[in-house]
Amino acid sequence: MFRITIIQIINNFFFKTIFLGIIFFHTTIMFAHIFNRNLPPKSLKRKTTINIENPNFFQMKNGLKVLIVENHKLPLVRIGLELNYKPFLEKDKAGIKKIFGQMLRSGTKNYTKEELDDIIDYMGCSLYTSFSETSIFTMKKYLDKSISIMSDILMNSKFDNSKELNKIIKQRIIDISLSEKDPNSILQIVRNVLYFGKNHPYGEYETHDTIKNITLHDLKKLYDKYYIPNISYLSFIGDISQKEAEKLCNLYFSEWKRKSYKEDPVIKEYVIPSKIEIDIVDIPSLTQSTICFGGPICLKKNDPEYFSSMLANGILGGGPQSRLFLNLREKKAYTYGAYSILRSDRNIGCFSVYTQVRNEVTEKAIKDIIKEIFEITKNKISLEELDIKKKEISGQFILDFEDPNRINDLFICELKNNLPSGFYKNFLNKLELVTIDDIYRSCQKFFFQKNGRIIIVGKAHDILPNIKKLGYPIRYFDRFGSLINKKNE
Repeated sequence: MFRITIIQIINNFFFKTIFLGIIFFHTTIMFAHIFNRNLPPKSLKRKTTINIENPNFFQMKNGLKVLIVENHKLPLVRIGLELNYKPFLEKDKAGIKKIFGQMLRSGTKNYTKEELDDIIDYMGCSLYTSFSETSIFTMKKYLDKSISIMSDILMNSKFDNSKELNKIIKQRIIDISLSEKDPNSILQIVRNVLYFGKNHPYGEYETHDTIKNITLHDLKKLYDKYYIPNISYLSFIGDISQKEAEKLCNLYFSEWKRKSYKEDPVIKEYVIPSKIEIDIVDIPSLTQSTICFGGPICLKKNDPEYFSSMLANGILGGGPQSRLFLNLREKKAYTYGAYSILRSDRNIGCFSVYTQVRNEVTEKAIKDIIKEIFEITKNKISLEELDIKKKEISGQFILDFEDPNRINDLFICELKNNLPSGFYKNFLNKLELVTIDDIYRSCQKFFFQKNGRIIIVGKAHDILPNIKKLGYPIRYFDRFGSLINKKNE
């Protein structure tokens, strides 16, 4: 009657709890030597390559370079043309390239503007035109008609639609008037003028007068000089084979005549101050300051420092986990965002830090920007920062290849910048090889420590008393980057 079985003991709540606890304890001990979840898994030390194929490529007799990226998932094709030219001065017709892009679809030898618009609308295509790029996105069943339209635009644009030109000029003047009140637009103009100079293509800006100077004859001259096959890349992306592309090119582009092309000389007048200076654009109506710090740099994609400089900029101001963002926004709450840009360019690049802050904290924000730049140029970054930024850039780079257009763009970039073959295939390996010492050297080379310009677009009356405390020389400029002789009040 008093016999107690094992089953009865286990069924008892108290003993059941002890029994399960013993099992859990022994299981944990048994697997403890296998898994330690307090430590991250070790990364695999191996070379990482991206399994992508280069676009199919051929060159026509007239010099037109053709690329094909096949993707047969959907019956869609994108046809694009990109010019390979060096920047040129627009002078008293600054803004002509923007006008040109809009006028490129204003009528051809075979179609009026209205006919072009109707055909594009009927086929459900998307036509994009700018000075340097033209593309049409179409369904496969309309491919032949779409490429015939594109070839007509590239080879037979007339530029005789004065009514359309007048309409575009009026709209552009309205846009310029609106931008004159925008602190970001003002900063962009002043920054470009002070970085590169008004006699450099990157330092030009459009005004009402330069836009009004543009004529149909000017557009036609630009078209005749730059729209030639021997400085152009034509790309087919989507549901198309190389055989189909070759047939279409022979049918629609074989008559496009090669012409001689001579690049315009570019004056290099950009000047970096011998020490840090503050350049103020006084806009009395503003309640916050738009700040930019930096200057021009020489950095190309095929330079040895390209990958280390990319990582260095990412750590300084390349996103919400960067030093500038964490300091100025998360810690100090001065701004919604603070970022840095390190732009490589085959002509001349630039380094800039950007933020917008309240008038009363302008001086404090500038001090923190200089402090962060000084810190990253004097002391080496941590291994943790480097690893995080490598993973971030690598992950985004891999995701980009889900878009076939990106594969095409990178291959054209290789050709235009004379990069070694497979530059982007080996991108991840080159990124992984960057060391802390490489980052340190890039920071010292490209981040302005003792010189550079602090450009402020803001209300001088409110910010000047505290700005003077920084001890840097102060100069005043108008909204077009011209120096104003004004005493520090």
